[in-house]
Amino acid sequence: MLKAPAAASSLHVCHVCATTLDSHYFANLGRGLHARGLTVSGVSLIEPETPAWLREIGGDYACLGARRKTAFPGAIVRLARWLRARRVDIVQTHLVDGGIVGVAAARLARVPLVVLTRHHTAEVEMIGTRLHVWCDRLLTSRADRVVVLSQAVKTHMVNREGAAPDKIDVIYQGFDFDALGATDEDRRRVRAELGLGDAFVIGCVARFFRTKGHPYLLGAARELARDIPNLKVLLLGGGDRESIEAMVRDQGLADRVIFAGYRHDVPACMRAMDVVVHPSLTEAFCQTVVEALAAGAPLVATNVAAAPEVVTDGVHGLLVPRADSHAIATAVLRLFRDPALGRRMADEGRRSVRERFTVDRMVTNQIDCYHRWLPPDALPAAGAHAGVRGT
Repeated sequence: MLKAPAAASSLHVCHVCATTLDSHYFANLGRGLHARGLTVSGVSLIEPETPAWLREIGGDYACLGARRKTAFPGAIVRLARWLRARRVDIVQTHLVDGGIVGVAAARLARVPLVVLTRHHTAEVEMIGTRLHVWCDRLLTSRADRVVVLSQAVKTHMVNREGAAPDKIDVIYQGFDFDALGATDEDRRRVRAELGLGDAFVIGCVARFFRTKGHPYLLGAARELARDIPNLKVLLLGGGDRESIEAMVRDQGLADRVIFAGYRHDVPACMRAMDVVVHPSLTEAFCQTVVEALAAGAPLVATNVAAAPEVVTDGVHGLLVPRADSHAIATAVLRLFRDPALGRRMADEGRRSVRERFTVDRMVTNQIDCYHRWLPPDALPAAGAHAGVRGT
């Protein structure tokens, strides 16, 4: 349960995102800020539908209809007018295009505080262009403050992009663990529905994208099939899976791999797996890892970016080098041969994430940052219509 604010505050925060704000992250943060007395609104560059959580709290919403970069100048002007009309105190942006439009509009509207949220580490370097890297650096310099979801992102920005460390704050994502819990009955239901029977199931929850590491999981599965005759691989997620399907056929795994698509009962599906494997090549914050541990599933994850901030190797799960099918196979085989070890780590992992990654902590830290970051000359003007500043 969220705590009541120590002092009333009606600061107006607007979240500007390149895509949709209809996610657990935005819902938990938005509801939490609203519960503490802040006014919350949202803007998307492309999504016309108001998120359910924002309708629930009565927040304003706008879609700028800016699907192409040629539409950005007009979107910036429209958003600046929108922000001024609503007397927004804080603009917080998400994703690169959301940052480009949101930061520029906030500056044009003279919003007192402009916060950039960085949701990635090396993805831009791996799949983007020099222009994307340049945009990242430019946005960091133009924002007043930067929020990152892990220490790994901050380290990347400081070491690879030359960002000032004292401009960046780490605020871990918070989770609604009541919604992420799963039971043995959930496990039985999903396994029956998918025809898994008594198979030893390893699974992955990720969209089909080249940074998610699916080929290395399939390589591990091919190796594991020699030692685990009843092996099945359960893949959840959307996206373009054509290349993965071709790889499954080429490696002779067609009778072992199940593509379950997008599902609304992800925690139950994770509980149905004997081992959750997270083979990602890069992450800003390992959301799937937290969700797997919250569901009580044994875990093998690549030791990338924020993974060590969530998982202590051998305590909460097993960490392996990235892009290493043999290492994944070795870790999974260890859990197959010692299921008691997997259960112990799963129990400890569930306890750990439920203590460390709460919505209450995320919201508290975010509000604290807002109050610390607002410039002194903006506080009287904000206070005239935004209530008493919190402490």
